[in-house]
Amino acid sequence: MRVSKLYSALLIVFLVIGFVACDNTVSSTDTSKNDGMNYIPGFEPGRTHSKANDASSASQGLSSSSEEGGSVGEESSSSESEEEESSSSEEESSSSIDFSESEIQVDESGVAIITEEYLEEVSSSEASDLDDMWDLLENQGESPENFTGSKTTDFTVDDLDFAQYHYYCFTESQEWLEITKDGLLGTKLPFLWDGDAYDAREGFTLSFGNVCGAIYLYGI
Repeated sequence: MRVSKLYSALLIVFLVIGFVACDNTVSSTDTSKNDGMNYIPGFEPGRTHSKANDASSASQGLSSSSEEGGSVGEESSSSESEEEESSSSEEESSSSIDFSESEIQVDESGVAIITEEYLEEVSSSEASDLDDMWDLLENQGESPENFTGSKTTDFTVDDLDFAQYHYYCFTESQEWLEITKDGLLGTKLPFLWDGDAYDAREGFTLSFGNVCGAIYLYGI
């Protein structure tokens, strides 16, 4: 009877030890899988990132981009507005010029056709000298001193420098006429020297092609 009781006691002890060991193993396994009792899926303690921060960053990026775009748009709009105002100002300035007293009218592109009556005749001796220089330049291929041909028969006011050159018109009938400042002032065009519209002279051209087959310059 004593032996039977001893075996029973030992069996109970073994069962208790086994149960405690098994329970510890399960607890250990659950803890390792869940990284501890405080583990929360998707949570990283060392990182403060959140959807709220993402939304804030995105909002700031859009706001910055919008401000930059608006600034560029405003600058472009301002530039275009200034150009339109400048163009409008030029048109108003040109259209406001009074040609009512002019002897020669100007077409819509700003070209004034100069007629023969506003060119001056040259003396026979001067015409003879011009013939000689013209022959050397055009027929003999030489370059007479201070004498050269112009590539055009159209000039702006600023193209004409009467302090440096004489301007000679060689007509289709091979006669010589001189273009002078006083002769051109006789047209009473307002954009010529000392005229009311002199500041707008860049928009106008004096055309001598109706009279001159060619124009030659002689240095003073």
